[in-house]
Amino acid sequence: MPHRLTAADMPSGLTVRIDRVRHGDVWLRTWTMWMAVTGGVHPDHRHDVVLVHGLGVSSEYFQRLAVELAHFGTVHLVELPGFAGVPHPDRRLSTEDMGRLLASWIRETRLTRVLLVGHSMGAQVATEAALQDPEAIAHLALIGPPVNLAERSVPRQGLRLLQSAVFEPAAVRAMSLEGYLRCGWRWFSHVLPSMMTYPIEERIRLVRAPVLVLRGGRDAVAPRAWVELLAGRAKDGRWAEVPGAAHSVVFAHADQVREHLAGLVGR
Repeated sequence: MPHRLTAADMPSGLTVRIDRVRHGDVWLRTWTMWMAVTGGVHPDHRHDVVLVHGLGVSSEYFQRLAVELAHFGTVHLVELPGFAGVPHPDRRLSTEDMGRLLASWIRETRLTRVLLVGHSMGAQVATEAALQDPEAIAHLALIGPPVNLAERSVPRQGLRLLQSAVFEPAAVRAMSLEGYLRCGWRWFSHVLPSMMTYPIEERIRLVRAPVLVLRGGRDAVAPRAWVELLAGRAKDGRWAEVPGAAHSVVFAHADQVREHLAGLVGR
């Protein structure tokens, strides 16, 4: 698991496995964790949970949420090509490419009843994966999804990210900076244009699984009107927000995010 998760943070019975997976000319890294004891959750009610990170960063900021979710399923943190030290591909990858790659990995790993969770750019990748493999995806959660249709420009989105950063914990700012440095400007600039133009507001109409769109109450990247719009366009969509949280709601408010995800699965 990413290095900021210490032994003291890991509950008794938790197992973690790291895999590097090659698909053609691109690589993924996955962190898989599960509890030896089900914690009272009946096996028929357990899910595979897949967490997908945002642009430029790694799955590290999911660490608290992943431990919370390991009590009711096997949790897979996916690190996408070019991020977190995963090798940079020799070609550009669009959001659609990464969604197809994620769906292929889900099929090859034979995951079932998947709760697919994407944060920030990962929400776009997760949406595309849900369309590529609808049979495997039982529930879809989009947390802080970009890019607000009313502000679809790089300068405006950069401003919104800075506005949210004011309310982020120092640990999140440090993880983000480290992630951007490891990713590098070249790969960042290759992926950014596709993120800016991905029509999530149209693609979400085609998702068959129940959808939760979640935001932090102080998230300027994903304002309330935007998440309401996305939830309204889904076939079975709802939205929620965590008061006081910013864009990194999955890190600083992991317990509340877990409760919202449990509510989604309960549907």
